[in-house]
Amino acid sequence: MPTRMKLTNVNLLESLNSPEYEELRKAFLTKQFSRKEIISFPKEEPDKVYFVKSGRVRVYLAYEDKEFTLSILESGDIYSTHTRAFTQAMEDTTLFFVDTREFGEIVAKFPALALSMVKVLGDLLKNAITIINGLVFKDSQVRLAEFLVHAAQDKGEHSPEGIEVKLGLTTEEIAMVLGITRQTVSTLFNDLIKSGIIKKLDRKTILIKDISFLKELSTKS
Repeated sequence: MPTRMKLTNVNLLESLNSPEYEELRKAFLTKQFSRKEIISFPKEEPDKVYFVKSGRVRVYLAYEDKEFTLSILESGDIYSTHTRAFTQAMEDTTLFFVDTREFGEIVAKFPALALSMVKVLGDLLKNAITIINGLVFKDSQVRLAEFLVHAAQDKGEHSPEGIEVKLGLTTEEIAMVLGITRQTVSTLFNDLIKSGIIKKLDRKTILIKDISFLKELSTKS
């Protein structure tokens, strides 16, 4: 379970700065969104492709009163609105938009960019399957342990005391990613702190003192 569920390790905005992508850059419109503002709805017409210039975007499914986070997009990530997911700004966000048809016509000239787009959509499906698997087969404690292990692997900095991890997410945002309540996340974090497994350094940073415990816990079903 990726810590922020990034769709691709390639920063496509950096690639677009190349001279050969000038035609594509000119096709994009810029739009800004405020924190918590809905960016797109399922089956919204017309379909759009967008790059995240700055800020963060949550991609999620909604069913009755439940929401399931599929991905958190950051600067450089690309997304297409043709899916059944909602997208929402997690903070003040700036996006580059282009019509899907126009994007398709232009991107056909650039096979490398087309392959990146295919990978993005494929990884989104993979994330969705991972989430469903977790919701069905893993309890909240195991899901949080798995999340923290991946966080340590992705962005952890080793020190004599353990592994310092800047999660970059609030308790509420972690709850959305894991598909559990904020109160449950707080309770589980407090249990880990009392047990000496982790130490909270600030609102979005922790020190993992016993990564072995979390790894073992994360493998339980």
